[in-house]
Amino acid sequence: MIDLTSKIEARIGPISLGRAIQFVANASVLGYDVRGAMVLYGLPGTPSLRKWDCDRLWAQYRGASLQADVSQPL
Repeated sequence: MIDLTSKIEARIGPISLGRAIQFVANASVLGYDVRGAMVLYGLPGTPSLRKWDCDRLWAQYRGASLQADVSQPL
């Protein structure tokens, strides 16, 4: 993700899966370019979530995804 104001790449450390989905789904409103963003979760080899995945999951689950456990894919 790129902060469009400062033009600096933003990296976010480990957070819950639901919060990561929420952030990526809403980041463009906050001034981030998230076209290349990925949410990595689960065991190695688990497919990452891309921007469109986060948009779809956030639209479908919203607040329920915030309760999701990091080890549990939605």
